[in-house]
Amino acid sequence: MGNILVENNLSALQKYRLRPETSKSFNVGKLVDKAFAIDFMKNLALTIGAPSERTAASIFIKRYAFIAVISLYAMTTANRKLNLSLDNIEMEEAESGKDWLPMISLKDPSVEEWNGEDRNEWRKGVYRDLFANNIYPLIEHFEKTFKVSKLILWENIAVYLFWLYETELKDSENPNAQSDFSFLIMEAEGNLFGSYHLNPITKYYSEKNYPAEIRIRKTCCFTYQLGSKRCKTCPCTHIAKDGVCYDGENICGAVRSIT
Repeated sequence: MGNILVENNLSALQKYRLRPETSKSFNVGKLVDKAFAIDFMKNLALTIGAPSERTAASIFIKRYAFIAVISLYAMTTANRKLNLSLDNIEMEEAESGKDWLPMISLKDPSVEEWNGEDRNEWRKGVYRDLFANNIYPLIEHFEKTFKVSKLILWENIAVYLFWLYETELKDSENPNAQSDFSFLIMEAEGNLFGSYHLNPITKYYSEKNYPAEIRIRKTCCFTYQLGSKRCKTCPCTHIAKDGVCYDGENICGAVRSIT
């Protein structure tokens, strides 16, 4: 994969955890199997110190969000579309005592170049493969299997995409950067993300708080349950008691407010 990425001006993707190959990895496509997913989340919860499979599922999607970063970075900066079928993606397994920041590899590293015709239609194809055919099935499956709100899981994806365009590509001179970001948050139709009428990313985009220049999340991602402090962007900072949401692991007020 390394040579193909270099040849296609995509070597920068290694910054976002894409590697030619991964060690001690698993195939993401197996997670759509309920029995495999349950066993996987039990092991992940034990390894990372999560109190439940529900928390582990949220943390998994936070880590998996980098597949969306990788895909849209390649689309925006190089007009390339990666093969993101679930069966094509390998991720590193978690190890006890280590922060789980998994590397990602693609079994088939080939890329599809934009052919110079209608880029808007081509971009929709990138979105459909990434969101509707890759991320959506996992989110739906995790919500049903582990009872974790899809609102939390979609925001876990959204915050990293906002970071990509507002931080990583903020000063980019590439003319696609602003156009692609606007499309993501305002124009993309719901059906590009799965069985939706409305774009599930839009609701999470809001003005940043001044002067801290941070965007408060709409939902809590449960990272604090790994024994760390609440994120500075966590909405539960204002509705929590003794560091724990009033509703425990039920859907908290922050989530209900956007349903």
